[in-house]
Amino acid sequence: MKRTNLYLILCSISLFLAGCTQDRIEISDIALVTATGIDYDLDKNRYVFTAYCLLPSSKSTDKTSGLSEWVASATGISILDSAKNLRSRAGKTLTWQHNKYILVGENAARHSLYEILDFITRNRQVRLTSYLFINDGNAADVLNLKSETGDLLFNDLQGKVRNEKEWGKSISQIIQDVANWSINPYRGYVVGRLSTSKQSKSSEVLYFNGAAVINKDKMTDWLKGSDVLVVHLLAEKKKWNSLIFNETIPYNSNKVTLFFKVKKKFIQSNFVDGKPSIDIHLDLTSTIGEIAKPLPFANPDTIDQLEQEASKVIEKLIQKSLNHLQKELKVDVLGFSELFKQHHPYEWNRIKNNWNEIYPTIPIQTNVHVAIEKIGLIQNLGENGYVE
Repeated sequence: MKRTNLYLILCSISLFLAGCTQDRIEISDIALVTATGIDYDLDKNRYVFTAYCLLPSSKSTDKTSGLSEWVASATGISILDSAKNLRSRAGKTLTWQHNKYILVGENAARHSLYEILDFITRNRQVRLTSYLFINDGNAADVLNLKSETGDLLFNDLQGKVRNEKEWGKSISQIIQDVANWSINPYRGYVVGRLSTSKQSKSSEVLYFNGAAVINKDKMTDWLKGSDVLVVHLLAEKKKWNSLIFNETIPYNSNKVTLFFKVKKKFIQSNFVDGKPSIDIHLDLTSTIGEIAKPLPFANPDTIDQLEQEASKVIEKLIQKSLNHLQKELKVDVLGFSELFKQHHPYEWNRIKNNWNEIYPTIPIQTNVHVAIEKIGLIQNLGENGYVE
């Protein structure tokens, strides 16, 4: 009798365990938010919150692992209010654990980037390793674009970020770094720029090029791709360690395109007669990639002269960008203030209250050395030393 009662109890428990509970969510009921857009409507003084979602479905006929795209937007008087309103219209359970991109429209970035960063960093569902981009126009428009490759927009964005190291004129910054920089009152920083271009009458193409300058919690201006390249070269090692970029060097009546890679970088802060100054030393290695006309590479003077010309070109490129950042924008996006604070604490305490006025006047000396390690051509040298 006891065995029969025990058997009935166990069977009843197993039925309860096998059944579905109310807390259980099927995968087809989930929307994986992989990119988030935040805009600001200047006319209505309202935020627009957009979620780009991937919908897992075993019934999907999409070629990309059974995933389909879904983009939805909602408005509100604050970012949190608009995000809550989005949940009220969503037919899926939104989850942000897989979010990798935060896109901020230009109006929102100029209005108050601080409020956006505060919302993002307080939200535990958003990863601090997500990339932050500012785009021309509205972020919602970008998230509704179809990629040029026909792939998911999420995959297209990932590919563009990976390609950054191949040319250096775009930049991707993670939320954690941006949040750390934003609390420093003495420096600004740059955030990657997303733009669209009309390649045909019917379609727009998304691309990364240039950056947005952030100062005192707001976007102040755009940077060109050449300026972003200089930011890469003078930034911390993790930015330039894998960077390969090319420049065309005029040489006599010829043009030579070189591929460059940073070998060593050294930025030194100094005080001369009580006044701050900066010395920049940059060593680059290079490979010849393209030549308009044959050159006498058998003559060792050819390589020496080409290295000198290349050094001058890169020096000029850096000086031009530094002049724009320092004299025109007057924003310390490279964090020179941190060098003075770290290496000259006594002098820094003396000048920090006037840093905004002192920074544009600091002399910056740039020294670049280029070494050509490989000619980069497989052809043999001819009788006169010219490449055949």
